[in-house]
Amino acid sequence: MSRLIFLICFVLFSNFYSAYGMVSKKEIVARRVHNKPVIDGNLTDTVWHGIPVAGNFIQFEPANGEPSHYKTEAKFIYTDHAIIVGVMMYDDNPNKIFKTMSKRDDLNNTDYLSLLIDPFNNGLDAFEFIVTPVGVQWDAKVVKGDEDSSWDAVWNSAARINKFGWSVEIEIPYSALRFPAKDIQLWGINIIRNIQSVREKSTWNFIDKEEAGWVNQSGVLLGIENVNPPVRLSFTPYFSAYFNKSTDESSVDVSYRGGMDVKYGINESYTLDMMLVPDFGQVQSDDEVLNLSPYEVKFDENRQFFTEATELFDRGEIFYSRRIGGEPMLLGDVEDQLEENEKITENPLETQIINATKVSGRDANGLGIGVFNAMTKNTYAHIQDTVLNENRKVKTQAFSNYNMLVFDQSLKNESYVSLFNTNMYVPNWDYVANVSGAEFEVRNGDRSYSLKGKGMLSQRYERNESDEIGHYHELEFGRIKGKLNWNFYHRMISDQYNPNDMGYLSRNNVINNDLNFYYNNSDPKGNILERNGNVQLNHEARYLPKRFSNFTIYYNAWLKFKSYFAIGIYGNFVPLHQYDWDEPRVDGMKLRKGSSAFSGVWLSSDYRKDFAIDISGEYGKRLSNDHLKEFEIEIEPRYRFNDRFVMDFELDWGRQLNDLGYVDDEEIDEESVVYIGDRNRTYLENKLSGSYIFNNKSSLSLKIRHYWAKAEYNSFYRLQADGRLSDTDYSENNDVNFNRFSVDMLYSWRFAPGSELAVVWKNTIYHEEDEIAHRFMRNLKDMFDEVQFNSLSVKVIYYIDYMSLKGKI
Repeated sequence: MSRLIFLICFVLFSNFYSAYGMVSKKEIVARRVHNKPVIDGNLTDTVWHGIPVAGNFIQFEPANGEPSHYKTEAKFIYTDHAIIVGVMMYDDNPNKIFKTMSKRDDLNNTDYLSLLIDPFNNGLDAFEFIVTPVGVQWDAKVVKGDEDSSWDAVWNSAARINKFGWSVEIEIPYSALRFPAKDIQLWGINIIRNIQSVREKSTWNFIDKEEAGWVNQSGVLLGIENVNPPVRLSFTPYFSAYFNKSTDESSVDVSYRGGMDVKYGINESYTLDMMLVPDFGQVQSDDEVLNLSPYEVKFDENRQFFTEATELFDRGEIFYSRRIGGEPMLLGDVEDQLEENEKITENPLETQIINATKVSGRDANGLGIGVFNAMTKNTYAHIQDTVLNENRKVKTQAFSNYNMLVFDQSLKNESYVSLFNTNMYVPNWDYVANVSGAEFEVRNGDRSYSLKGKGMLSQRYERNESDEIGHYHELEFGRIKGKLNWNFYHRMISDQYNPNDMGYLSRNNVINNDLNFYYNNSDPKGNILERNGNVQLNHEARYLPKRFSNFTIYYNAWLKFKSYFAIGIYGNFVPLHQYDWDEPRVDGMKLRKGSSAFSGVWLSSDYRKDFAIDISGEYGKRLSNDHLKEFEIEIEPRYRFNDRFVMDFELDWGRQLNDLGYVDDEEIDEESVVYIGDRNRTYLENKLSGSYIFNNKSSLSLKIRHYWAKAEYNSFYRLQADGRLSDTDYSENNDVNFNRFSVDMLYSWRFAPGSELAVVWKNTIYHEEDEIAHRFMRNLKDMFDEVQFNSLSVKVIYYIDYMSLKGKI
C-alpha cells in the first residue's frame, strides 16, 4: 500500500516538476559609510542624504497585490560592524498611530516596522527584527516560514513619531547575524509595515498570499562588500536567590544559584551554545488539567535554552525537550517498594540537569547541522521508617545522557531533505533508546505542488528485557498554490514504535489516510475581506491487528468582514460505529462507540477597539444509544485601559454527559477484565492575565489561573471482547474532584542590552479528592484550605559581548 501511494505521488509529481524559475524581485543597494548616524529615530543625519530609497510598498492585506495607501521609504547603509536601516513611514494622522506598549517580544495592538534579513538568500531561513512607534523590540528566527520569537539578539533601535508619521532607525551588528564569508554579499531582504488603525499590512517586495512561503518572496539587498563575519562570543552569567515556603511551614527553603550561558560562533555559519549549571525556577507554571485519557498531556516548553535556536531539532516529533529534566523514569514505582511502617518523605518530580550544549547553523551551501547534548544527575526518592527512624534512598533515575544529531540540506524551490537521530543512554541501567529518521519535501518549479515524506525507526534496549524495534512512515502530496488546494496524507505507525524517551507520540499502532480540501480567498468582495474553508475525510485503522477504527468527516469555515469582525463554524461527523483501541488500556481490547456529530461556532471582534471579545460554543452528541452529550463555552474579553495597561480574562466551561471511559482492570481466571464507567465530566477554567508597561525596558505582568474539574460516575460495566458493554457488580468509588490554582507575577527590567533583572512571585495550590463538590464557592473554600506553596525569587543575568569588551579594553 505504501509503495503504491509513493509511486502514484511520484508519477503525478514528475508531471508538474519544472526547472527552477526565479520570480522577479526588487533590488536595493546599501551604501558603505564610515561614520554611522546617531540611533535616535530621527533621519536628519547627513549620512542619510543621497542613499537609494526602497519604496512603492504593496499590500499584503487586506487587498493583496494592490498598492499601499501609505507611503513608506527605507534606506540601507552599513559599516564595518553593522547594517543600519532608516525608514520613514508617512501617516496623515500621526495622532491616530497605534502605539500600545508591551514587553519585549510581545506585540499588542500597535503599528510596527519589520525588517526581514535572509543572509544566505535561500528563501528558507531568515532573521526578523521589529520595532514599534514607542521603541518596543521584537525579534525572531524564521525557519521554513515559522517564526521562533524565543530567539533573542542584541541590537539597537529607536523610533520617533513626528508631524509626517513616524520613523525608525535599526542597527543590526553583524554578530547578531550569520552570513557567508565572501567578498560580495547577496542578501534576501524585505520590509513589512503594519498600519493598525486601518489593519493594512504592506511589504516592499510583494508577498503573494496564494503562493506557499513568505521568506522566499523577499527582495534582494546589494552593495554589501568586504565585510567579515566577526568573532561571535558572548557570556551571560546569572545569579539567583530563592525563598520558598509552604503555608503549613512544613517546607521552608532559602537557596542561591549561579551559572552561565556561553555562545560562540564556530564560524560564520555555526554557533555553539552552552548552559552551565542551569536555573529554571522562574519558568511560568504549567496549565495542568485533569487527564482521564490514555494519552500523555503535552506541555509547552517555557525554558529559554530549549526554545531558542532549536528549530533544526524539530524533526519528526522525536525531540520533546520537556523530557530533559523531566519526570524520573521510576517515579511511580517508589510507593510499590514501601515496606511496613515506611513512608515517602521526598520524591522529586523532576531530574536535575547538569549542563546542556547545542551546536546549530546553516552554511552557504544550505547545509544545516544541529548537535545537542544534555546530562542529568542521579535522582533519588527518600523513604523513612517511622518506627526505627531510619532513612533510605531509592534511585528513580540514574545519570542519563541525551543526544541528538541533525543534517538538513536545503534544495531549490524551498525543498529540503533531513537526516536525524536521537539517543538516550542510562549507563548504570544498561538502557539505550535510539530513534533514527529522515524527512523531505520537494516542490516543483513554480511551487504549486509539494511532496513530503518521513520515516523513522525506534530501538529500545534494556538489561534483561526484550528489544523493542518499531517504525513510522508518512507521505503527503498535494497542491499548495492558489485559492483551491488539496492534499492526500498517509501515515503508518507500528505497534512497537516508541520515541518517547526524548520525543513525544501520544499513541502508536495506527494507520491514517486523509484527503483534505482547502479554499482560501483573500480578495475583498463587498463587505467581506476573507473567506476560508476546509474539509477533511479521515480513515483510521489499527496497524496490528489490521482492524477498522473509525471514519470521520471534519469541516471548518470562516469569514472576516471589513469591520474586522470574524465568524466561523467547525465540527465533525462520524457516520459509522467506531472502535477505540486505546481507552481499555489492555492490548487486544476495544471499546465500541456509536456514530456521532459535533459542531461549534466562534465569533471574534475588532482587536483595534479598547474592548474586544472572543466567544465560542460547541455541542456534540452520539447518534446511537449511549446518550453522550457534550457542551463547551469559551468567553475571552480583553480591555485596554491605556497604552500601558492591558487586562485579559478567559472563561472556559465544558460538560460531558454519559461519557464512557476506563476505570480499572484485573485478571480473573487468567483473563483480562476491563471495567468501563459511565460518567458526567465537568470542568471550569478561569484565567486572568494582565501587564503594565512602565517603558520599553521594564514591565510588570500577572497571570492567575484556577482550574476545577470533576468526574462523577453513574454506573459501571464490563467490557466484552466485541467492544460492547455488559452489567457488572463492580462498584468502587472512582469519583474525582480536581483543582489547580496558580499565580505567576513577574517584574522585568532590561537594564542593559541582553541583561535583565527579574523578580518573580509564584503561588500554587494542588487539591484532589474523591468527594465531588457541586457548588463553586464550597469547592473554592476547600481548595484554599489546602497547603499553599509560595516562591519568591530574584535573578540577575548580565550579557557580556567579547567584541565590545575587547574594544573597551
